[in-house]
Amino acid sequence: MRLPKSVLLRRPDVAEETNEAEPTTAKDFYDEGVSYEESGDRWFTSDLSKAIRFYHRAHENYKQALKLDPTMMHALYNLPRLEYEVYNKYTKDDAVVTSDLTNCADALNDTKAGGLFQDIVSLCRSFEGSIDILLQSGNESSMGWDFYFNSASCYFEYIETLCSDPTILQGLSENNDLVKAVQRCIYMFEKVLSYMNYSLENSIEDETVNPEAVSSVCIESYRMLSTVYETLYTMELISFMDNLTAEYLERVDFVSNKLVQDPIPKDIIITLKIAKLNERSSRQLDYDSLVSIWNSDPELNCTIEKQLTESSSVRSFLDKFETVEISIPDETKWLILTNLDNKYRGINTILCSQIDELAKSSNSENDLLSGKISLACSVFIERADIFLERSLLKVDEAAKNRTVLQNNCKNLLKNALIFSKKTGGIRESIIGKYTRKKRQREAAMRLCLIEGKTQEDWGKIIGENYWPLELQTLADIEAYKMLLNR
Repeated sequence: MRLPKSVLLRRPDVAEETNEAEPTTAKDFYDEGVSYEESGDRWFTSDLSKAIRFYHRAHENYKQALKLDPTMMHALYNLPRLEYEVYNKYTKDDAVVTSDLTNCADALNDTKAGGLFQDIVSLCRSFEGSIDILLQSGNESSMGWDFYFNSASCYFEYIETLCSDPTILQGLSENNDLVKAVQRCIYMFEKVLSYMNYSLENSIEDETVNPEAVSSVCIESYRMLSTVYETLYTMELISFMDNLTAEYLERVDFVSNKLVQDPIPKDIIITLKIAKLNERSSRQLDYDSLVSIWNSDPELNCTIEKQLTESSSVRSFLDKFETVEISIPDETKWLILTNLDNKYRGINTILCSQIDELAKSSNSENDLLSGKISLACSVFIERADIFLERSLLKVDEAAKNRTVLQNNCKNLLKNALIFSKKTGGIRESIIGKYTRKKRQREAAMRLCLIEGKTQEDWGKIIGENYWPLELQTLADIEAYKMLLNR
């Protein structure tokens, strides 16, 4: 469970004067595009179908503005940013099932080159296209730092996609797609840090440049590097990647070490420290070394963010060896999984307490309660997976306690189902509701497999449109793969 990356949504303001007439100039189309996009943002909390229709209109207007003025900086900024935002909201978010959306076929079918819905590689090209135009026109310096931050975030997403394919590490070289993506991502982040450093050192007035913004760049840089190193399973691979990243990591470390001395909010400092620990732990090929790194800053132990990130780090450590011939002995895996469940059990206790407190409050922040409920469901599901995985290990403890372990697995999934049906409060957004429903389907699909339900049952319990999606995800998890093949 990775903490989500945020996308900067700052966009130039709409012109104060409203234009009731049909747009004719590039500026007219641009202003109308911004207006449509803001309408999409407002509707996104309550009606995803209506929101995407507005986003599609905004996208069409930005493209028309660029047809009339190919070097219009604001449109070159907004076009790839909107495409990437839609990717994060509608494509990446597994709680959104686009087939459920209504009366928006034009938007959903806009998938060709330059369309609103593009794959992550095309989105990277869209950002690069804007950069190329500005370079050719001599206006690259006019683009704000946040454009390069968004570009780096897009490459980060591409890196995550590449790292999910274990074959990407075969024959690692300078021509490898992962290597190219990492180099380009670092380039974008460096552009941002350079601009911020120059602005702060020369007291340039820019309200968007402050220690908190610099912290965001360092945090995302650490997370990007963690994603890469979590997949590297030999010292040779790590050394190769170090040659590409060491200089940039040294710079990020230097900046982050200065930041923790600045008067910035404590929660940001905590997140920065956790991201740095995660980057260090991602390089480890030995479990004890990984644990030692996570225990090196006791002050963070009481924060749920640290516990979640550490748990995710341990799971990534196990996963990196699942796809290669190097295997972890079952005895060691039993110990690691047992410790991981203990960690998640503590997280569950904290979350349940927070949910009870928020449920009593009538003025809780929008989607805060809903988010906690969905997170608790995810932790219950993760614990269930751990119990199932432990029950299948070839160790004496698993053989003696197999029935108990599998019953615990089922009980945890039932807990996830119960929690997913809790109300997220009167301020819960449509995405909050969809996310709870998604966790409900994840738990229900697992229970169906464990209890030996038929495909006909799957349709009744989960829904004909949904169980194939859940099954596709579980087919990649070894424990459930075994259940599917029995």
